[in-house]
Amino acid sequence: MMSNRIFCALAGALLNVAICFSGQTDSLRIDSLLRKSAYMSYHSESERLMFFAKSLIDVPYRGGTLDSGHEESLVVRIDSLDCTTYIETVLAMYIASLETGLMYESYVEALKKIRYRNGIIKGYASRLHYFSDWVYDNEKKGILNEITRTGEYCTKVFSLNYMTTHSGFYNKLKNNDSLVDEMCKLEERWKNYKMPYIPKKLICSSQSELSVNDGDILALTTALPGLDVVHLGFAIWIDGRLHLLHASSLHGKVIIDPLPLYNYLKDRKKHTGIRVIRVK
Repeated sequence: MMSNRIFCALAGALLNVAICFSGQTDSLRIDSLLRKSAYMSYHSESERLMFFAKSLIDVPYRGGTLDSGHEESLVVRIDSLDCTTYIETVLAMYIASLETGLMYESYVEALKKIRYRNGIIKGYASRLHYFSDWVYDNEKKGILNEITRTGEYCTKVFSLNYMTTHSGFYNKLKNNDSLVDEMCKLEERWKNYKMPYIPKKLICSSQSELSVNDGDILALTTALPGLDVVHLGFAIWIDGRLHLLHASSLHGKVIIDPLPLYNYLKDRKKHTGIRVIRVK
């Protein structure tokens, strides 16, 4: 069997990209899940995506895993996840499972394509940090569709600038004026942005009224100035109630949240509602 070190190096060489792996078990587990998926039958593509989403239940939560290195590189790890890397990991495995041939290499390529603007790594600012930017870029790539506007929704008009106005919260931006300036230029594209969202008071509606399916990406919108969303997860319906399958900092791992999403949101004053993104 090919050693993990050679296997990882080969993946990077084939894709011409610097890759940061957390350990031997991660690449082997990803490859195992992709191979297992190849022998399964699915009634829908949503079911295929949810296979990968549920396979990562109980993986520990950990934030900041993408900012550990000095240079921007593709971080590939599933030993710990935050809400964003969980979504990206599942989505990349789903895309790779649709391919034939070198499935693990397809996963790495898909992850790079999802995470970076135009799928190209050109430093910290090339990573799609803001969710709205992430959705816009991945819609252009033909990966996703935002369906928030298909039903009853509201619009919030604001400018995305949270990262540069709170640069001290970000290790890479802290004491790095040139990088802050670079991020400011990116934020210019999102001045007076009209963001659609479904108000949280409507989230107690039925599945047919909400038009939300299992496996849809749910982004929890916020009233914080300069920021669009504060948390991500996958939709999952249980006994007619919408729940969130997510990497939870509160519970310290990936879980199906025991609270229906409406109950999860209703007493959180800074949470305003959700955006709904469907994988093509």
